[in-house]
Amino acid sequence: MKRLLGLVAAALMALVAAGCTASTTLVRRDQGEGQVIYRISEEEAFTIVLDAYAVLLPKQSVDDIVDGLRRGYNADQRFARLNWYSHRVLVIPAVGTDASGSEVHGYWFDISGSGSMLIIGSIKSTELLTRILEALDATGTATVVTNLREGRYETDGRAYRAEGRDGRDVRTSPRSSGTGDADRLSELKSMRDKGLITGKEYEAKRRQILDRM
Repeated sequence: MKRLLGLVAAALMALVAAGCTASTTLVRRDQGEGQVIYRISEEEAFTIVLDAYAVLLPKQSVDDIVDGLRRGYNADQRFARLNWYSHRVLVIPAVGTDASGSEVHGYWFDISGSGSMLIIGSIKSTELLTRILEALDATGTATVVTNLREGRYETDGRAYRAEGRDGRDVRTSPRSSGTGDADRLSELKSMRDKGLITGKEYEAKRRQILDRM
């Protein structure tokens, strides 16, 4: 992670030198020939991000965003003289192949920032990146995969909506593991019955949840 943050810092310095409104994208880069994803539940993926906003941007409004099929959040820092900086995080479901050749389901994260207050905003974006990566690494689920492709979300995301609330108010209430897993199994079955996911996708996600119980 230190190497990644070093590369990010170098990129930010180059943008600062340009002296203009700019955008930076901070993502977990490839490891060798693969991409790192995290084998965690949708609930844990979104909760980690919301907790980061709660700690680092407690007084900023956190808005729900959709980029194509991807979901996430954005919070704008406002400064004097109409200056601003936006902090955006996308939580992206993914499917890949691990070193043993097995199909792996998980999540990766696109963390980006843009605005006119480049120095202050970039520092905060780096803090956001660092906090999220530390929380992800603490799960012990980082997996290097190849053949990375888009996955599907486990739910419609209503349980994780920020709805424009201040960062300090968007923390999700932890649910008991048993209740949460039971709810997800029920919702997965409903999605399969409605034709929103295939039988194969249903069985793969069902097995993933049962393995965590």
